[in-house]
Amino acid sequence: MTNPRIAVLVDLPREAAAGGHVKYWERVAQAAVRESVPVDLTIYFSGTGADEVLSPQVRFRFLPPVFSTARLKFLPYVPAHTDLAPFHPALARELPRYDVLHATDGFFAFARTAERVARWHGIPLVTSFHTDTPAYAELFTRQTLQSLVGEKLGSWINAVFKISVRERASKDKRLKKHLRACSSVMAMRTEDIALAQGVVPLEKIMPMRLAVDKEIFIPQEGARVEIERLYTIPPGKFLTLFVGRVDAGKNMPLLLQACVEAIEKGAPLHLVVVGLGPMSNEVKTRLGSNATLTGLLPPEKLAQLYAAADCLAMASDIEIGGMIGLEALACGCPVLVSKRSGVAPLCGGTAAMQEIASDPEAWAEALTSLAQDRTRYAAMREAALAFRRDKLAGWQKVVTEDFLPVWQSAMQKEKK
Repeated sequence: MTNPRIAVLVDLPREAAAGGHVKYWERVAQAAVRESVPVDLTIYFSGTGADEVLSPQVRFRFLPPVFSTARLKFLPYVPAHTDLAPFHPALARELPRYDVLHATDGFFAFARTAERVARWHGIPLVTSFHTDTPAYAELFTRQTLQSLVGEKLGSWINAVFKISVRERASKDKRLKKHLRACSSVMAMRTEDIALAQGVVPLEKIMPMRLAVDKEIFIPQEGARVEIERLYTIPPGKFLTLFVGRVDAGKNMPLLLQACVEAIEKGAPLHLVVVGLGPMSNEVKTRLGSNATLTGLLPPEKLAQLYAAADCLAMASDIEIGGMIGLEALACGCPVLVSKRSGVAPLCGGTAAMQEIASDPEAWAEALTSLAQDRTRYAAMREAALAFRRDKLAGWQKVVTEDFLPVWQSAMQKEKK
Protein backbone atom coordinates (compact mmCIF):
# COMPACT_ATOMS: atom_id res chain seq x y z
CA MET A 1 0.00 0.00 0.00
CA THR A 2 1.43 3.36 -1.02
CA ASN A 3 1.63 6.26 1.38
CA PRO A 4 -1.00 9.00 0.99
CA ARG A 5 0.20 11.85 -1.22
CA ILE A 6 0.00 15.26 0.45
CA ALA A 7 0.58 18.61 -1.29
CA VAL A 8 1.29 21.53 1.07
CA LEU A 9 1.02 24.94 -0.61
CA VAL A 10 3.19 27.81 0.67
CA ASP A 11 2.77 30.74 -1.71
CA LEU A 12 6.01 32.43 -0.62
CA PRO A 13 9.64 32.21 -1.77
CA ARG A 14 11.93 29.92 0.18
CA GLU A 15 14.96 32.10 0.78
CA ALA A 16 17.40 33.00 3.54
CA ALA A 17 15.31 35.98 4.68
CA ALA A 18 12.03 34.05 4.74
CA GLY A 19 9.88 34.40 7.83
CA GLY A 20 8.25 31.97 10.20
CA HIS A 21 5.57 30.80 7.74
CA VAL A 22 8.21 29.30 5.45
CA LYS A 23 10.43 28.09 8.28
CA TYR A 24 7.49 26.31 9.90
CA TRP A 25 7.06 24.05 6.90
CA GLU A 26 10.79 23.54 6.50
CA ARG A 27 10.79 22.18 10.06
CA VAL A 28 7.76 19.98 9.37
CA ALA A 29 9.47 18.50 6.30
CA GLN A 30 12.68 17.82 8.20
CA ALA A 31 10.74 16.11 11.01
CA ALA A 32 8.80 14.01 8.48
CA VAL A 33 12.12 12.75 7.15
CA ARG A 34 13.58 12.01 10.59
CA GLU A 35 10.45 10.21 11.79
CA SER A 36 9.80 8.36 8.51
CA VAL A 37 6.20 9.59 8.67
CA PRO A 38 3.99 7.39 6.43
CA VAL A 39 3.13 10.06 3.87
CA ASP A 40 4.45 11.15 0.50
CA LEU A 41 4.88 14.86 1.19
CA THR A 42 5.50 17.61 -1.37
CA ILE A 43 5.77 21.18 -0.11
CA TYR A 44 5.29 23.75 -2.86
CA PHE A 45 7.00 27.15 -2.68
CA SER A 46 6.75 30.11 -5.03
CA GLY A 47 9.93 30.65 -7.04
CA THR A 48 12.29 29.38 -9.68
CA GLY A 49 14.64 27.29 -7.55
CA ALA A 50 15.57 23.70 -8.33
CA ASP A 51 13.42 21.11 -6.59
CA GLU A 52 15.01 19.67 -3.46
CA VAL A 53 14.57 16.03 -2.49
CA LEU A 54 14.92 15.50 1.26
CA SER A 55 14.10 11.78 1.11
CA PRO A 56 12.28 9.43 -1.26
CA GLN A 57 9.04 10.49 0.46
CA VAL A 58 9.62 14.22 1.17
CA ARG A 59 10.54 17.02 -1.21
CA PHE A 60 10.36 20.77 -1.86
CA ARG A 61 8.88 21.81 -5.20
CA PHE A 62 9.13 25.29 -6.73
CA LEU A 63 6.74 26.87 -9.24
CA PRO A 64 7.29 30.37 -10.68
CA PRO A 65 4.55 32.87 -9.77
CA VAL A 66 2.04 33.91 -12.44
CA PHE A 67 1.81 37.51 -11.21
CA SER A 68 4.20 38.24 -8.37
CA THR A 69 3.91 41.31 -6.16
CA ALA A 70 7.54 41.90 -7.20
CA ARG A 71 6.15 43.28 -10.48
CA LEU A 72 4.33 46.09 -8.64
CA LYS A 73 7.24 48.50 -8.59
CA PHE A 74 5.21 51.32 -7.05
CA LEU A 75 4.95 49.45 -3.76
CA PRO A 76 7.53 50.94 -1.38
CA TYR A 77 8.06 47.76 0.62
CA VAL A 78 6.71 44.21 0.65
CA PRO A 79 7.82 41.90 3.49
CA ALA A 80 7.62 38.78 1.30
CA HIS A 81 6.49 38.54 -2.31
CA THR A 82 3.57 36.32 -3.22
CA ASP A 83 1.46 35.51 -6.27
CA LEU A 84 -1.62 37.69 -6.81
CA ALA A 85 -2.98 35.68 -9.76
CA PRO A 86 -6.42 34.11 -9.15
CA PHE A 87 -5.31 30.85 -10.81
CA HIS A 88 -2.02 29.01 -11.33
CA PRO A 89 -2.29 26.74 -14.42
CA ALA A 90 0.95 24.79 -13.80
CA LEU A 91 -0.07 24.02 -10.23
CA ALA A 92 -3.57 23.04 -11.37
CA ARG A 93 -2.06 20.42 -13.68
CA GLU A 94 -0.09 18.86 -10.81
CA LEU A 95 -2.56 18.87 -7.93
CA PRO A 96 -4.95 16.14 -9.20
CA ARG A 97 -2.25 13.52 -8.48
CA TYR A 98 -2.51 14.14 -4.70
CA ASP A 99 -4.81 12.60 -2.08
CA VAL A 100 -4.98 15.69 0.15
CA LEU A 101 -4.31 19.37 -0.60
CA HIS A 102 -3.15 21.54 2.30
CA ALA A 103 -3.32 25.32 1.85
CA THR A 104 -1.43 27.60 4.23
CA ASP A 105 -3.26 30.83 3.35
CA GLY A 106 -6.63 31.64 1.83
CA PHE A 107 -5.72 34.55 -0.41
CA PHE A 108 -3.16 33.93 -3.13
CA ALA A 109 -2.65 31.87 -6.28
CA PHE A 110 -1.76 28.52 -4.71
CA ALA A 111 -4.69 28.48 -2.28
CA ARG A 112 -7.23 29.75 -4.79
CA THR A 113 -6.09 27.20 -7.35
CA ALA A 114 -6.33 24.44 -4.75
CA GLU A 115 -9.95 25.43 -4.03
CA ARG A 116 -10.86 24.90 -7.69
CA VAL A 117 -8.95 21.66 -8.12
CA ALA A 118 -10.42 20.26 -4.91
CA ARG A 119 -13.91 21.05 -6.15
CA TRP A 120 -13.34 19.75 -9.70
CA HIS A 121 -11.68 16.48 -8.69
CA GLY A 122 -13.23 15.76 -5.31
CA ILE A 123 -9.91 16.00 -3.44
CA PRO A 124 -10.11 16.98 0.25
CA LEU A 125 -8.73 20.44 1.02
CA VAL A 126 -7.25 21.28 4.42
CA THR A 127 -6.03 24.71 5.53
CA SER A 128 -4.00 26.11 8.40
CA PHE A 129 -3.46 29.61 9.84
CA HIS A 130 0.13 30.88 9.74
CA THR A 131 0.07 34.63 8.97
CA ASP A 132 -2.49 37.28 9.92
CA THR A 133 -2.79 38.48 6.33
CA PRO A 134 -5.81 40.79 6.91
CA ALA A 135 -3.92 42.66 9.64
CA TYR A 136 -0.80 42.91 7.48
CA ALA A 137 -2.92 44.12 4.55
CA GLU A 138 -4.35 46.94 6.67
CA LEU A 139 -0.94 47.93 8.00
CA PHE A 140 0.94 47.95 4.69
CA THR A 141 -1.93 49.59 2.75
CA ARG A 142 -1.76 52.48 5.20
CA GLN A 143 2.03 52.55 4.98
CA THR A 144 1.95 52.49 1.15
CA LEU A 145 -0.44 55.45 1.02
CA GLN A 146 1.78 57.45 3.34
CA SER A 147 4.86 56.59 1.29
CA LEU A 148 3.28 57.54 -2.05
CA VAL A 149 1.73 60.90 -1.12
CA GLY A 150 3.36 61.81 2.19
CA GLU A 151 2.57 60.76 5.73
CA LYS A 152 0.14 63.59 6.53
CA LEU A 153 -1.86 63.48 3.28
CA GLY A 154 -1.76 59.69 3.14
CA SER A 155 -3.11 59.44 6.67
CA TRP A 156 -5.89 61.92 5.84
CA ILE A 157 -6.89 60.06 2.67
CA ASN A 158 -6.87 56.76 4.51
CA ALA A 159 -8.96 58.14 7.38
CA VAL A 160 -11.55 59.72 5.07
CA PHE A 161 -11.93 56.87 2.59
CA LYS A 162 -11.10 54.03 5.03
CA ILE A 163 -8.90 52.40 2.39
CA SER A 164 -6.83 50.23 4.71
CA VAL A 165 -9.90 49.19 6.73
CA ARG A 166 -11.68 48.20 3.53
CA GLU A 167 -8.66 46.22 2.40
CA ARG A 168 -8.71 44.31 5.67
CA ALA A 169 -12.43 43.65 5.34
CA SER A 170 -11.88 42.36 1.80
CA LYS A 171 -9.21 39.94 3.03
CA ASP A 172 -11.48 38.76 5.87
CA LYS A 173 -14.26 38.05 3.36
CA ARG A 174 -11.90 36.07 1.11
CA LEU A 175 -10.60 34.09 4.08
CA LYS A 176 -14.09 33.06 5.13
CA LYS A 177 -14.85 31.89 1.59
CA HIS A 178 -11.67 29.81 1.67
CA LEU A 179 -12.53 28.23 5.04
CA ARG A 180 -15.93 27.14 3.73
CA ALA A 181 -14.19 25.24 0.93
CA CYS A 182 -12.09 23.18 3.36
CA SER A 183 -12.82 19.87 5.04
CA SER A 184 -10.61 20.77 8.04
CA VAL A 185 -9.26 24.03 9.46
CA MET A 186 -6.15 24.00 11.67
CA ALA A 187 -5.43 26.92 13.98
CA MET A 188 -3.37 27.99 17.00
CA ARG A 189 -4.66 31.42 18.08
CA THR A 190 -7.89 31.92 19.98
CA GLU A 191 -8.86 34.64 17.47
CA ASP A 192 -8.39 32.31 14.51
CA ILE A 193 -10.34 29.52 16.16
CA ALA A 194 -13.18 31.97 16.91
CA LEU A 195 -13.16 33.22 13.32
CA ALA A 196 -13.33 29.65 12.01
CA GLN A 197 -16.18 28.78 14.39
CA GLY A 198 -18.24 31.51 12.79
CA VAL A 199 -17.79 29.95 9.35
CA VAL A 200 -17.45 26.16 9.62
CA PRO A 201 -18.81 23.48 12.01
CA LEU A 202 -16.87 23.01 15.23
CA GLU A 203 -15.88 19.44 14.35
CA LYS A 204 -13.91 20.75 11.34
CA ILE A 205 -11.59 22.87 13.51
CA MET A 206 -8.42 21.09 14.62
CA PRO A 207 -5.52 22.25 16.83
CA MET A 208 -1.95 22.63 15.68
CA ARG A 209 1.16 23.60 17.56
CA LEU A 210 4.48 25.32 17.24
CA ALA A 211 7.59 23.38 18.13
CA VAL A 212 11.34 23.74 18.50
CA ASP A 213 14.37 21.73 17.49
CA LYS A 214 15.49 20.93 21.05
CA GLU A 215 18.90 19.72 19.87
CA ILE A 216 19.83 23.12 18.43
CA PHE A 217 18.04 25.51 20.78
CA ILE A 218 19.60 24.69 24.13
CA PRO A 219 20.91 26.62 27.17
CA GLN A 220 24.63 27.38 26.82
CA GLU A 221 26.74 28.31 29.84
CA GLY A 222 29.49 30.24 28.06
CA ALA A 223 27.31 31.93 25.45
CA ARG A 224 27.28 35.40 27.05
CA VAL A 225 31.04 35.80 27.19
CA GLU A 226 31.41 34.56 23.61
CA ILE A 227 28.71 36.89 22.26
CA GLU A 228 30.23 39.92 24.04
CA ARG A 229 33.61 39.05 22.55
CA LEU A 230 32.27 38.34 19.07
CA TYR A 231 30.24 41.57 18.76
CA THR A 232 32.39 43.79 21.01
CA ILE A 233 29.60 44.43 23.49
CA PRO A 234 30.74 45.85 26.85
CA PRO A 235 30.05 43.64 29.90
CA GLY A 236 27.20 44.67 32.17
CA LYS A 237 24.75 45.55 29.40
CA PHE A 238 21.11 44.43 29.48
CA LEU A 239 21.20 42.44 26.25
CA THR A 240 17.84 42.78 24.47
CA LEU A 241 17.35 40.63 21.40
CA PHE A 242 15.11 41.28 18.39
CA VAL A 243 14.72 38.59 15.72
CA GLY A 244 12.81 39.07 12.46
CA ARG A 245 12.14 41.56 9.70
CA VAL A 246 13.26 45.01 10.74
CA ASP A 247 10.06 46.75 9.71
CA ALA A 248 6.73 48.16 10.85
CA GLY A 249 5.05 44.76 10.58
CA LYS A 250 7.17 43.56 13.48
CA ASN A 251 6.51 46.86 15.30
CA MET A 252 10.13 47.99 15.17
CA PRO A 253 9.12 51.70 15.35
CA LEU A 254 7.60 51.05 18.80
CA LEU A 255 10.47 48.90 20.04
CA LEU A 256 13.08 51.36 18.80
CA GLN A 257 11.38 54.28 20.56
CA ALA A 258 11.08 52.17 23.72
CA CYS A 259 14.80 51.37 23.64
CA VAL A 260 15.67 55.06 23.22
CA GLU A 261 13.48 55.97 26.19
CA ALA A 262 14.86 53.15 28.35
CA ILE A 263 18.44 54.26 27.67
CA GLU A 264 17.53 57.87 28.43
CA LYS A 265 16.17 56.67 31.81
CA GLY A 266 19.53 55.07 32.58
CA ALA A 267 18.93 51.45 31.60
CA PRO A 268 22.18 49.84 30.36
CA LEU A 269 20.32 48.46 27.35
CA HIS A 270 22.02 47.07 24.26
CA LEU A 271 19.78 45.97 21.38
CA VAL A 272 20.92 43.10 19.18
CA VAL A 273 18.97 42.89 15.93
CA VAL A 274 18.99 39.64 13.97
CA GLY A 275 17.41 40.12 10.57
CA LEU A 276 17.08 42.53 7.67
CA GLY A 277 14.61 45.22 6.76
CA PRO A 278 14.01 48.83 5.78
CA MET A 279 14.47 50.15 9.32
CA SER A 280 17.96 48.70 9.89
CA ASN A 281 19.73 51.99 9.21
CA GLU A 282 17.34 53.91 11.46
CA VAL A 283 18.04 51.49 14.32
CA LYS A 284 21.77 52.03 13.97
CA THR A 285 21.41 55.80 13.61
CA ARG A 286 19.22 56.26 16.68
CA LEU A 287 20.92 53.77 19.00
CA GLY A 288 24.50 54.10 17.80
CA SER A 289 26.89 52.06 19.95
CA ASN A 290 23.92 50.71 21.92
CA ALA A 291 22.87 48.52 18.97
CA THR A 292 24.39 45.59 17.12
CA LEU A 293 22.93 44.49 13.79
CA THR A 294 23.98 40.97 12.84
CA GLY A 295 22.00 40.46 9.64
CA LEU A 296 20.72 36.93 9.05
CA LEU A 297 22.15 34.10 11.14
CA PRO A 298 21.99 30.30 10.90
CA PRO A 299 20.02 28.51 13.64
CA GLU A 300 23.12 27.49 15.59
CA LYS A 301 24.36 31.09 15.87
CA LEU A 302 20.88 32.32 16.71
CA ALA A 303 20.62 29.73 19.49
CA GLN A 304 23.85 31.09 20.97
CA LEU A 305 22.37 34.60 20.99
CA TYR A 306 19.17 33.41 22.68
CA ALA A 307 21.25 31.72 25.37
CA ALA A 308 23.32 34.88 25.88
CA ALA A 309 20.53 37.48 25.84
CA ASP A 310 18.79 38.88 28.88
CA CYS A 311 15.46 38.94 27.04
CA LEU A 312 13.83 38.57 23.65
CA ALA A 313 11.57 41.49 22.66
CA MET A 314 8.57 40.54 20.49
CA ALA A 315 6.74 43.82 19.99
CA SER A 316 4.66 42.76 16.97
CA ASP A 317 0.91 43.01 17.58
CA ILE A 318 -0.05 40.61 14.78
CA GLU A 319 1.89 37.41 15.41
CA ILE A 320 -0.14 34.22 15.07
CA GLY A 321 2.47 32.16 16.86
CA GLY A 322 6.03 33.29 16.54
CA MET A 323 8.55 30.44 16.61
CA ILE A 324 11.23 32.76 17.93
CA GLY A 325 9.44 32.99 21.29
CA LEU A 326 9.62 29.24 21.78
CA GLU A 327 13.21 29.12 20.55
CA ALA A 328 14.17 31.73 23.12
CA LEU A 329 12.44 29.86 25.95
CA ALA A 330 14.18 26.64 24.88
CA CYS A 331 17.49 28.43 25.44
CA GLY A 332 16.45 29.81 28.82
CA CYS A 333 15.82 33.35 27.58
CA PRO A 334 12.91 35.39 29.08
CA VAL A 335 10.48 36.88 26.56
CA LEU A 336 8.71 40.24 26.52
CA VAL A 337 5.76 40.05 24.14
CA SER A 338 2.96 42.28 22.88
CA LYS A 339 -0.30 41.80 24.75
CA ARG A 340 -2.11 42.07 21.41
CA SER A 341 -0.31 39.14 19.78
CA GLY A 342 -1.19 35.47 20.00
CA VAL A 343 2.14 34.38 21.44
CA ALA A 344 1.63 34.34 25.22
CA PRO A 345 -1.68 32.40 25.20
CA LEU A 346 -0.04 29.66 23.14
CA CYS A 347 2.51 29.22 25.90
CA GLY A 348 -0.08 28.75 28.60
CA GLY A 349 0.74 31.85 30.60
CA THR A 350 4.26 30.80 31.52
CA ALA A 351 6.03 33.09 33.99
CA ALA A 352 8.92 33.21 31.50
CA MET A 353 6.86 35.61 29.37
CA GLN A 354 5.67 39.09 30.23
CA GLU A 355 2.89 40.66 28.17
CA ILE A 356 3.33 44.38 27.42
CA ALA A 357 0.77 46.92 26.24
CA SER A 358 1.34 48.19 22.72
CA ASP A 359 2.83 51.50 23.78
CA PRO A 360 6.45 52.75 23.71
CA GLU A 361 6.30 53.97 27.31
CA ALA A 362 5.01 50.61 28.53
CA TRP A 363 7.80 48.82 26.71
CA ALA A 364 10.44 51.25 27.99
CA GLU A 365 9.20 50.70 31.52
CA ALA A 366 9.18 46.91 31.10
CA LEU A 367 12.74 46.85 29.74
CA THR A 368 14.01 49.22 32.44
CA SER A 369 12.27 47.33 35.23
CA LEU A 370 13.57 43.92 34.12
CA ALA A 371 17.08 45.28 33.75
CA GLN A 372 17.00 46.51 37.35
CA ASP A 373 15.18 43.60 39.00
CA ARG A 374 17.64 40.72 38.86
CA THR A 375 15.49 38.58 41.18
CA ARG A 376 12.54 38.68 38.79
CA TYR A 377 14.88 38.19 35.85
CA ALA A 378 16.34 35.05 37.47
CA ALA A 379 12.81 33.75 38.14
CA MET A 380 11.82 34.28 34.48
CA ARG A 381 14.93 32.43 33.30
CA GLU A 382 14.13 29.51 35.63
CA ALA A 383 10.56 29.50 34.32
CA ALA A 384 11.89 29.34 30.75
CA LEU A 385 13.99 26.28 31.60
CA ALA A 386 10.98 24.67 33.29
CA PHE A 387 8.87 25.37 30.20
CA ARG A 388 11.51 23.70 28.04
CA ARG A 389 11.53 20.64 30.28
CA ASP A 390 7.79 20.23 30.84
CA LYS A 391 5.86 21.84 27.98
CA LEU A 392 7.94 22.24 24.85
CA ALA A 393 7.11 19.92 21.97
CA GLY A 394 9.49 18.78 19.27
CA TRP A 395 8.59 18.95 15.59
CA GLN A 396 8.09 15.19 15.38
CA LYS A 397 5.04 15.50 17.66
CA VAL A 398 3.57 18.28 15.51
CA VAL A 399 3.86 16.08 12.42
CA THR A 400 2.66 12.80 13.89
CA GLU A 401 0.06 14.10 16.38
CA ASP A 402 -1.28 17.24 14.68
CA PHE A 403 -0.98 16.98 10.89
CA LEU A 404 -0.96 13.26 10.15
CA PRO A 405 -4.32 12.51 11.84
CA VAL A 406 -5.97 15.45 10.05
CA TRP A 407 -4.66 14.32 6.66
CA GLN A 408 -5.75 10.73 7.29
CA SER A 409 -9.17 11.83 8.50
CA ALA A 410 -9.66 14.04 5.42
CA MET A 411 -8.99 11.07 3.15
CA GLN A 412 -11.36 8.80 5.06
CA LYS A 413 -14.18 11.35 4.95
CA GLU A 414 -13.70 11.75 1.21
CA LYS A 415 -13.96 7.98 0.68
CA LYS A 416 -17.27 7.91 2.55
